[in-house]
Order: sequence, then structure tokens, then C-alpha cells
Amino acid sequence: MSKNQRISSDVIYDYVINAIKEGKLKPKDRIKEQDLALETGLSRTPIREALGILLNEGILTQDGKKGLVVSGLDLVSITKLYEMRELLEGEAARLATFFASKVEIEILYNIVNSQKKLSDVQSLRANNILFHETIFRCSNNNYLLKTMQNLDKSLILLGESTLAKPQRCKEAFNEHFQIVSAIEKKDEKMAMDLAKFHIRQAYKVRLERILS
Repeated sequence: MSKNQRISSDVIYDYVINAIKEGKLKPKDRIKEQDLALETGLSRTPIREALGILLNEGILTQDGKKGLVVSGLDLVSITKLYEMRELLEGEAARLATFFASKVEIEILYNIVNSQKKLSDVQSLRANNILFHETIFRCSNNNYLLKTMQNLDKSLILLGESTLAKPQRCKEAFNEHFQIVSAIEKKDEKMAMDLAKFHIRQAYKVRLERILS
């Protein structure tokens, strides 16, 4: 594949990922090469390349009747995702108490404080992703960061952010602030426990939405 085709393939990949994140594409929605070609103006070759990558990553799946569709997550899969995320987030926060510099802690506080100025769900979601990714970078463990980044690819299949719930947005702000405070105090147990609690609270909101 040429360099231009590779760039086009990346564009298609990001296009599908963003459509899922924004809720334009939902689990079980069919993905057609022809539709993507019309929507993006790109040729079939890079489209097939991008769809192949998304299929290998589990973002898309083959349905016997529909063909290529956006993957769905059942309750068991969602629970396991949050269990893994709780473990990873707890360890990242714990390690951050050892390795986070004063500058990084200041950056974390800035990210948390900027959350108060946001109102739309997309901006809140982006801010939330930045907060958690920054903590993982503060852990000084690239393997932990890469594991979380791989998990993030499955997390987009969960649909709308739990931050869409106004009360959850306020709770998340307080939980984020407490996590950074524990990291600043170099209290590894508190940082780990608070990070795990934060994920469990998000899971409860997700579960309530599914069951309702």
C-alpha cells in the first residue's frame, strides 16, 4: 500500500471510531464500504484496509445476516471491562505517587479544574480521557499505558459517556480531585483505593443505564 493509501486508511479508521464515540454508529449497525466511500470521498482500497484493522481489533464483527457490523458488548463483557479498568487505574494511581513530578501534578490539577468550565458531553469526555491518560503517563510504566490504550478501544463500544448524567459529572470532578490530592501527598494506598472507587462508581452508573 502506498503512503497516500495509508493516510486514507487512517482517515477512514478515525472516521469510524469517532462515529462510534459520538453515537452516530451504534452496536449492531451495519458498515458498508459503499456508504463510507460516499461519505468520505475515498476509494474502496483504503476503506477495506481500515475495516480490516477494525475487524481485527474487535471494534467491528462479521454478522451472518448483516455482514460487517459494529460490535456489541453484553453485560458480562461490560463487567469484565470495568474489572480490568479498575485494576489498571488503581495501579497507575499507586505508581504515580512515586513518579509524578510537581509539574505533572500541576497539570493534573489543571485538567480537573478545567472540567468545571465544560458543559457538553463531548468536551467532558475528552477531558476525562486526558485526565486518565495523564495519570497513566505519570505511572512511568509504558506497559501499563499500552494495556490501557488497548482497553480503550473496547471502551468506545460502551456508547454515551456516564458523564452525560449531570450528577455523575459532579461526582467525577470530586473523585478526580481527591485522586490527584492523594498522588500529591504520595499516599499510594489512598491513591489506589480512590482510583478504584472512581471506576466502580462509573460502572454503577453504566449498570443503572443498562438495566433501566
